[in-house]
Amino acid sequence: MVVRGRAATCPGYYCEVHHVEEWANTRCTDINKLTLACGCDHSLVKPGGWITRKRCDGNTEWIPPPHLDHGQPRTNDFHHPEELLRAVDQNDP
Repeated sequence: MVVRGRAATCPGYYCEVHHVEEWANTRCTDINKLTLACGCDHSLVKPGGWITRKRCDGNTEWIPPPHLDHGQPRTNDFHHPEELLRAVDQNDP
């Protein structure tokens, strides 16, 4: 997640589980609709604050409130460095 211009780098074992769809609305815990958030960032998800949603590729987007939305990345690739690598072109020398 990106907060105040920095990417969160908290290891998973220090994180809290976050229901992407609010549990109170669904009364269901579906592992495909869970994500991890560090405690201080998790508390920012509330009405009028940050919201989360799952993308088609399974990544979680963290969407800031309008007054903080300045075009920053909405996903955190820190724990997925393979997603930052470019595909190798067979024509590369």
